[in-house]
Amino acid sequence: MANGTVALHNDRPLLGIGFMLIAGLLFVLLDSMAKALGQDYSSVQVVWARFTGHIAVIAVYFLYRGGAGKKLLISESIPGQFLRGVMLLAASTFAYAALAQLPLLQVHVVNFTSPLLVTLLAVPLLGEALDIKRGAAVLLGFIGVIIAIGPTDWRSDPVLLYPFGMAFCFSLYQLSTRRFGRSDAPLTSLFYAGLAGALISSLVVPFFWTPIATHDLWLFLGIGVLGAGSQFGLIQAMRFAPASLASPFLYAQLIWSSLFGFLLFGDVPSLNTYLGAILIVAAGLYIATRRR
Repeated sequence: MANGTVALHNDRPLLGIGFMLIAGLLFVLLDSMAKALGQDYSSVQVVWARFTGHIAVIAVYFLYRGGAGKKLLISESIPGQFLRGVMLLAASTFAYAALAQLPLLQVHVVNFTSPLLVTLLAVPLLGEALDIKRGAAVLLGFIGVIIAIGPTDWRSDPVLLYPFGMAFCFSLYQLSTRRFGRSDAPLTSLFYAGLAGALISSLVVPFFWTPIATHDLWLFLGIGVLGAGSQFGLIQAMRFAPASLASPFLYAQLIWSSLFGFLLFGDVPSLNTYLGAILIVAAGLYIATRRR
């Protein structure tokens, strides 16, 4: 039965691509809300809203499912699932701190290096091999990062390091997803990732709390819903299409982040940003589609 289910899901590639495109749009909307809130609130408070809203949405769904919902709480490795959540929390904290001060597209371009970092880190952490061609693709991608960021003084502008912290933590999140809970239901992984982030951020957010203005309440509520929705869309995309087919469509975020960055925040990226992005995306596409 399981094999038949997989075959059925993989036989619906257009649906998987559709979910990936929707997930990419939701991620950019999520980050746009985070950037807007980051002008007046601490990134810690924004992260807290993202994860508590996430876990609230999933908890309501579990309650709706009743007994079936309780079964979704069973995991082959709860500590491993919490480790995934911690990595996602760290990535989100770096991301929102960066978004508060940097253009939307620039942060997204650096985050596109996470597949490159996954390829490198999988060698020591998971014992995977790295051939010369894939190694060259990783090198090409990092050259793209240098071009996209341009000459800069890291010491005088340390906020430029935040997107790299985000990409590094997100790559560890992906690797821990490979390692833990591989037989868990997608909603199980979604629940525990949100729970870890909600618990930890709730412990520290009182030290960074700013009273929420009435006109910002919808943003705080929306960021949690989008957090859960974007992750669910990503999971569904992987269910209905092979990762090598669906993943490249996440690069459509380049279009959305360029558009929303200009319309909402007046960001006008430089030509170097786009040239670097092309190299990073090309490297990521090669790694995603190359058979090992």
